Amino acid sequence: MPGARFRSVLLMMLLAGCGLFETDNNYLRPEDFARQLTRDGLTVDAVRPLDPQPLSAAAATEIKVGNSNIGVYKYDVNVKVQKARLERIKRSKKIFFNGIPYPVYEVSGSFIVVGLDKHKDKERILKSLRNFK
Repeated sequence: MPGARFRSVLLMMLLAGCGLFETDNNYLRPEDFARQLTRDGLTVDAVRPLDPQPLSAAAATEIKVGNSNIGVYKYDVNVKVQKARLERIKRSKKIFFNGIPYPVYEVSGSFIVVGLDKHKDKERILKSLRNFK
C-alpha cells in the first residue's frame, strides 16, 4: 500500500526534523557563545564559569560584553527535566533567581541569556543568540 508507506516516511521525516530543531545547538557549550559574539563583531572582555545550579541549568558562563556582564545558560534538551525547564522558560519569558524574576527575551535551542534588560548591545546579542548553531 503506497499511501501508508508514504505516510510512514513522512512521519519519520517530520519527527526527525522536530528533533533537529530542538537540539540544533545542544552540542555547544556556553563558552562557545563568547566566540559567536566575537564573530558577530561584539567586544568580549572576559569569560568565566558560573554555577549553573541556581537556575537549574546544565552549564553556565558569565561573559563581559562591553561594560556589562551577561549570563549564558545551557539546558541539555536530551535530559527530560532540563528540556521541561527550558520549555517553561520559553513560555513564561522569565526565570527566577532567589525568588526574583529576571526577563528571558529569547530561548534559542538549548540556550538562554540573562542580564540583557539594560545592556546597550541587547539587540546585537539576541541576534548572535539566534545564529548560535
